[in-house]
Amino acid sequence: MMQELDTTPKPGLVDRADRGAHGDMDYACFRSSIDAVAPYFSTAAALAAGKNPDAVLWGKVRKIGCEAEAAMFSATEGVNTHKGQIFVLMLLVSAAAAEGASDISGLQKGVRVMIRGMVHKELGNGLHNKNELSHGERLFLSHGITGVRGEAEAGFPVIFECGLPVYTAMLSSGYSVNDASLQALLAMMCSAEDTTVVHRGGLEALRFVQTSSLTALALGGMRTETGKNYVTAMNREFIRRRISPGGCADLLAGTIFVHRAVRGRGMHGCG
Repeated sequence: MMQELDTTPKPGLVDRADRGAHGDMDYACFRSSIDAVAPYFSTAAALAAGKNPDAVLWGKVRKIGCEAEAAMFSATEGVNTHKGQIFVLMLLVSAAAAEGASDISGLQKGVRVMIRGMVHKELGNGLHNKNELSHGERLFLSHGITGVRGEAEAGFPVIFECGLPVYTAMLSSGYSVNDASLQALLAMMCSAEDTTVVHRGGLEALRFVQTSSLTALALGGMRTETGKNYVTAMNREFIRRRISPGGCADLLAGTIFVHRAVRGRGMHGCG
């Protein structure tokens, strides 16, 4: 979580340089949030260790995630800094700790099994009868976007097939952790259906994020000075348009975690 926060310059997002497109949060707020929620991941990992990665386990882990969210809101005085990131990392941490997650395919399978049917249960079943809807639920009803739930139920393909290979290749080529993180973020921003972007700016903003990221990568991204200058310009433009790809930031944190799990446990098949 700290590495994701420290990655700079992230277009439209809070980092070491600025608060991005946000008026209600900054670097210090994110630090407080991370300090508050970090212990809950260890609790989830201990709970999941050696267990079957199934819906029963996820039900228990999700309760820990709710406790982490409450701690986050308490630390930030009600500001949602990491709700999506807690969801992503709770899934990945518990899947990695569970029995059978000895390689990349096992980790992905564990995620898929734990939350199988989530989109139907939480988005496709009974939303019209709810009195209050979350931003993600409203976007599903209006645009059919499944957001992080759909991404997770599919086994996080944006992480495993996009972010992770790019991140790994950058590090293997000798680029800094910061540049590797930014390059992976750009790659994921090209295709992710980021509900934070759509909520704040509609589908037009999502298309702008995707085309801008494609342009940045075509210019070399963090591999070239031209690409780096373009990313800096992207940040200014995203701030001007109030675009914040927060969902992609959550997936970046997931990418960083998976890479560390792969390296630390000798997993293979990371592309």
